[in-house]
Amino acid sequence: MDNPTEETLSWSFNTPNILTLARLALTAPIVWLVWQGGPAEVLLAGILLCIAWVSDGLDGFLARRRGESSIAGGLFDLVTDQILINSTLITLIAGGYWSRTAGLMPFTPYPYAAIVMAAGLTVIAGVLSFLWKRRSRPMEFPSPTRIAKISFSFQMPTLVVAVLGIGPSTGPNWLLAALMYLAIITLAMSFYSYLRKGGYVFTD
Repeated sequence: MDNPTEETLSWSFNTPNILTLARLALTAPIVWLVWQGGPAEVLLAGILLCIAWVSDGLDGFLARRRGESSIAGGLFDLVTDQILINSTLITLIAGGYWSRTAGLMPFTPYPYAAIVMAAGLTVIAGVLSFLWKRRSRPMEFPSPTRIAKISFSFQMPTLVVAVLGIGPSTGPNWLLAALMYLAIITLAMSFYSYLRKGGYVFTD
């Protein structure tokens, strides 16, 4: 989101923002389907998660391609991602979907969940702080760093693998555990890089 500071915070009903809105709307059925836990419901939840994952890349691509990038659209996209990820994560924990990583991560899945949720809360707090401070003076919102984008590319497949149970048919799920560790590492790196780049949102 390389936007000029004088840009107004107006949300347009364009294709990229409609895709983001659709992704937000998918959160409720995904959570409900995961909570139901039946084979058909779980499969559908996984499919909807994949659609949401693809839509996140597509809305950004279209926004750049069509010249429809905006501060409001970018902020809406960030918050939508955190709502989707954290709502799904909490439901997966409640449903016991991480049981096959027992022994592969201490106190699984809580170290993973803690850093995912901390990162999400930090993003939302940053957005709220930015909106509050921008009321009185121009301020540019920091664009996502490269490592933050890489981190997201691990978070979504981790959820998909957890929902669909992809991996060995029996025994510990090493694939899921590996994705969780990669998500933790890249999230910690992106957290540091983002605060270095955009810490002024909290401090200025």
